[in-house]
Amino acid sequence: MTTVLLDTNVVSELVRPAPNDRVAAFVRGLDAPLLSVLSLHELAYGAARIDDAVRRERLSAWIDTVRARFTGRIVDVDADVAEVAGRLRAVVDRSGRPTDPLDALIAASALVRGASVATRNVRDFEPLGVAVINPWHA
Repeated sequence: MTTVLLDTNVVSELVRPAPNDRVAAFVRGLDAPLLSVLSLHELAYGAARIDDAVRRERLSAWIDTVRARFTGRIVDVDADVAEVAGRLRAVVDRSGRPTDPLDALIAASALVRGASVATRNVRDFEPLGVAVINPWHA
């Protein structure tokens, strides 16, 4: 199987009380999925915005677990990723469809590592030229 970088929405699905069966099975079937450091940013941001202190702490602890699970497989934003993302954004922007900078960075993280992106947000990633897998339909 190809190398896969999990988008934030895939990882978030796994913490739901009743995760989607297809998504859970898809992730279980992967040997060594990658995670962008930007997903850690998005998860931490989401958790920190929760008013309920108990739920916020539970999610923060879960993020620590995710980080530990992906040790050695977290893709940092380095110079290569940053440059590729900038080029991707420019190409898509020229076509008249502005791109979210974080999506461009996640796509570039996958491209630089020769990976596909697993995401529910297929339409956000397809214009960026990265192979996309939708585990909700896999």
